[in-house]
Amino acid sequence: MNRLILLLCLFLVSCMCEPKVQVVEKEVFVRCPISVQDVPKTEKPKFLGNETYVEKLKIIIEYLFRLEHERDTLRNVLEACSDEGLGK
Repeated sequence: MNRLILLLCLFLVSCMCEPKVQVVEKEVFVRCPISVQDVPKTEKPKFLGNETYVEKLKIIIEYLFRLEHERDTLRNVLEACSDEGLGK
């Protein structure tokens, strides 16, 4: 009988004692999977001086397309690493 009373008291005491739940909020820095340094820089074309006007124009246009590709890649990196891209 004493054991039963002791078990009952132990059960009641254990039910009354609830563990306190603490919520700790801290900033978590997430490293971007891609960095700006990973994007290769487009090299500026060099002219030898003996190209025709059409060849120079073709080189300049190709350089323009490479610059546009670099710009789009950099924008994608910035978008992926921004707060919206990380789901914050």
